[in-house]
Amino acid sequence: MHTERNLLKTLSLTLICCISGGGCTKKMEDYQSADLVLLNGKIVTMDDQGTIAEAAACKLGKILAVGGNDEVRRSIGRLTRVIDLKGKTAVPGLIDSHCHITGTALEMEGLVDLSEEAGVGSLEDIGRKIAERAGTLPAGEWISGAREDDYKLAEKRHPTRWDLDQAAAGHPVIISTVGGHF
Repeated sequence: MHTERNLLKTLSLTLICCISGGGCTKKMEDYQSADLVLLNGKIVTMDDQGTIAEAAACKLGKILAVGGNDEVRRSIGRLTRVIDLKGKTAVPGLIDSHCHITGTALEMEGLVDLSEEAGVGSLEDIGRKIAERAGTLPAGEWISGAREDDYKLAEKRHPTRWDLDQAAAGHPVIISTVGGHF
C-alpha cells in the first residue's frame, strides 16, 4: 500500500511538471525532427528522372526530405540519429537482405510460371502449362519454366524427363525450382 501511494505521488508530480513545462525531457522540436538522417551519400530516389540525392531524412519509417546535405540537415534534432554514408549508396524500400530481384525478373520474362500461385498443384498441371506453351511455338523451340516446387505438388516429386517429353513432344524443355537452385 505504501509503495502504491509513493508511485502515485511520483506519477502525479511528474505529470504536473510536464504540464507546466518544468520536467519533460522531450521538447516540441523532438517531435518535429527526423528520427534518422543520412548525409554524404548517394541516395537513390527512384523518381522518374533517376535522381541521386546527397542526403535523406526519415521519421517513423517514412521519408521526410531528400536533397542536399544543407537542406536535409534542417531536419536534425537533438534526438536524431545521423549517419555519414561517406559516399555509399542507400536505396529506399529494400528490406530483404537476400533477394534476387533482377534475376527473378529476367527469369520470369517469357517463362512458364509453374508456381502454386499460378495454379500448379500437380504434375498434370505442369504438363498442361508446358503443353499450352508448346502449342504456341514452332517445333524444336525451347520451352522454359520456373518456380516449380515439388513440396507443393500432389505427387511430392519433380517432373521427370518423360513427364516433360509427354507434355511437349518435339520441344526441348528446361524448368527451374522456386529457389532457382535446381
